[in-house]
This record gives sequence, structure tokens and C-alpha cells, in this order.
Amino acid sequence: MADRSTADWVALAEYAAGYEAEIAAGRLESVGIPSRIDRHDAVGIFGPGHSGSSVRGVTLYVPGDSLPAALKALDLGVRGC
Repeated sequence: MADRSTADWVALAEYAAGYEAEIAAGRLESVGIPSRIDRHDAVGIFGPGHSGSSVRGVTLYVPGDSLPAALKALDLGVRGC
């Protein structure tokens, strides 16, 4: 896949915990949609590998041209954020 600039990515959904975003990203990957997870520099009480709840939330991004397919893949009838 060609490298995409940050401007090409749009926020798909906001999650309270890293593992929720990772599950959604896995679902997207299984149907061929790339994604990025932004943990907003939250390290968490258990260190950088922590995937639990975050006060700042976790945002899942997809390429703008993949947004409709991503919404359908995650069963999000309305935009998640």
C-alpha cells in the first residue's frame, strides 16, 4: 500500500480502552481496510503496553476513501465519533 499522509486519514470511532480499538482494527484488517490507532500518548498505570481504559480515550482512524466501508464493517450506522 502506498504511504498515506496524515491528512488522508479520518477519525472513525473513539474507544475508552486500547483493546476495544485493537479489536475494531482487527475486524477492519480482516476485510482489507487499513487503520491507525491513536492512544493520545496515554501510557496508563501499567506502562506503554497497557491496553486497558484510558482517561483520554483511543481514536481509530481509517483512510477517508474507506470510511463508508469501515462504518459498514463495524456495524456503525452513524459515525462513531
